[in-house]
Amino acid sequence: RNSNNTFLYNNKFNHSSWLAFMKNRLEVAKKLLSKDGSMIIAIDENELCYLGDLLDELFESSDKHIISIIHNPRGVQGTNFSYNNEFAVFIIPKNKKVINDRILNEDEIEWSPLRNWGGESLRTDAKNCFYPIITKNNQIVGFGPVSEDNYHPNKNEIEDGYTYVYPIDQNGIERKWRYARQTVEGIKDLLKIKENSNGMLDIMLGKNFGQYKTVWQDKRYDASVHGKQLLKKYVPDTKFTFPKSVYTVYDCLYAIVGNKKDALILDFFGGSGTTAHAVELLNREDNGNRNYVLVEQMDYVQDTIVERMKNVG
Repeated sequence: RNSNNTFLYNNKFNHSSWLAFMKNRLEVAKKLLSKDGSMIIAIDENELCYLGDLLDELFESSDKHIISIIHNPRGVQGTNFSYNNEFAVFIIPKNKKVINDRILNEDEIEWSPLRNWGGESLRTDAKNCFYPIITKNNQIVGFGPVSEDNYHPNKNEIEDGYTYVYPIDQNGIERKWRYARQTVEGIKDLLKIKENSNGMLDIMLGKNFGQYKTVWQDKRYDASVHGKQLLKKYVPDTKFTFPKSVYTVYDCLYAIVGNKKDALILDFFGGSGTTAHAVELLNREDNGNRNYVLVEQMDYVQDTIVERMKNVG
């Protein structure tokens, strides 16, 4: 058999062998995919263009999105370019919102006043949006009832050690909060207190979620640290020299099944077991009950995948 057509990090498949190899598996995967299911394919630059043509043929009624992931910040030296990225191709139901919002890092959150401004921001524009937010020791501890129409407080009212913050601007104009009293408690975790230069307290809103971008760059995706070194921790004599970062796979899965705690995940290229590890991390994070099925035809199932997952515990 031609050694260029064997497995384990082989980028020397001739294109016809690789296409036949992938087409057979994708045809079966398509049959197993649930009606509203999605597929993610991790791939480097070697066969990306060929994969695109194949997916257009097999998944003509699906949307395809190519995500670039910086997995090797140091780069791999080439003749003209030093490659430091790989790709995740998302195949998802057409014209449907299936990608969850990404949880933002603290330094990515943009804060803005919870108090409305501009047009239709006055107290009289929405009665249920004028109420006190109760604070103590720089913490939000509760929300007061909607104020009576004839009650006109100061921006900050202090009573028994608590500060009651109202949506009143720096000019003393009564405005309204961006959330009504009946819904504001649901976003309490997105709020923080800001002390202005005049000593007055104000309330800020910062969304900790947002859309995924098409380029992912984070230290968590470093395949050397969170792939190779992590795997050696669990399987010291592993044959895998550059497995994927478990957090790359974690974030890929979260984008699809972060809100589906009973999802079933199939990985028909089991490899070193990174998908199984990522599912376990996701379940621990939110007490989920997601199950996974890994398929692998090589002999490292027992000495790598099974050993890894036993040690992950």
